Amino acid sequence: MRWNKTLAVGAALVLSTACGGVDDQEAVESLPDFAGTSLELNTDAPAQDGAALVAQDLMQVEASLDGQGAAMLEGARMEVKALNDALRQALVPLADLVKQSANSQAGDVLVYGPADRANATFKLAIRKGVGQRYQWKLEARPLNSTDDVAYKLVAAGALKRDGEAHRGRGTLVLSLDNLKAVAPSFAGQGKLMMSFAHFGQGSKSLAYRLANFTPNPATHEAVTGAFVGHKIQATGVTRARVLGPYNLPGTATSAKEKVLSSVRHIPGTGGRVDILAWGGDIAANTSFVGSACWDAQEKEVYRVLLQCSDARRPATCTEVDGSRVGTFQACPAVELRGDVTPPEGTGDAVTPEPGNPGAPDDVPSDVTADF
Repeated sequence: MRWNKTLAVGAALVLSTACGGVDDQEAVESLPDFAGTSLELNTDAPAQDGAALVAQDLMQVEASLDGQGAAMLEGARMEVKALNDALRQALVPLADLVKQSANSQAGDVLVYGPADRANATFKLAIRKGVGQRYQWKLEARPLNSTDDVAYKLVAAGALKRDGEAHRGRGTLVLSLDNLKAVAPSFAGQGKLMMSFAHFGQGSKSLAYRLANFTPNPATHEAVTGAFVGHKIQATGVTRARVLGPYNLPGTATSAKEKVLSSVRHIPGTGGRVDILAWGGDIAANTSFVGSACWDAQEKEVYRVLLQCSDARRPATCTEVDGSRVGTFQACPAVELRGDVTPPEGTGDAVTPEPGNPGAPDDVPSDVTADF
């Protein structure tokens, strides 16, 4: 699970050993990678979720959604893809900087760079802590600047290794605001804070907090709230809970509702989403709840939307005219059938979804470095 010089996550990296007590290769293997921190909805279609990689620079395989999936799935997927694209903004400079050995070492800290990219000059520092725990920070300053005071923290984190490279328990924080401050052409804004934990052979559990977060406010409305998700490697089963504004099909106009979605997917079988929505065209003191499921090709086979005065009491709900497609018996697996079961809360909780392999540690409350 190591970066090579084409930056493919999972390949081996050949680096020299730095002077002193910190090993260059060990430090690089203690950085997070994209596969271990990205949120996945459908492991059969990772490019659409923004979770796919190619060898060169971790660039995305597809730039946009195909628009052919279930409407409630596509709404959640837009939010997941935005999050994953922002993670890429942090991890690509890390991968670039560690192509070469560290430039310097001061005590237990290795420093890589500075190195210019298209929009800024980046510098990476990795500190060896106690018990296989490494901390790191990525800083950036304007291109052509030679002033060290101009550096701003754009990403940071820590990882306590559990054997395999890039795997264990850790955190990652990202400030799009700081990156924009040194590179005004950068479109993103806000902050992303996350905690992750890996289990066994490839299973992972993830929790994120977003604060006024968007990779581009011209195309994606900013989000403040929590995302959570997990993946079970042995089966490929994924679950995620995400929050985001989009126009819910069945509402009166194109106004965007705030939608909390709980999504689960079984590779080769299909998936299901349950939603809770408010705002937009939805009257005050009222909410919409709904469910949809799809087959292995993401063809929608069931959908229903209900208007409720109390989402926790089905007796207060009435079906939205024209919203029903099929019946839940058409869902492709028993565990994907059943009544509408909307997620609870208002999208700010980081409690894991059912079936998770274990919870990660607490999510950081802000974008700061440990050193």
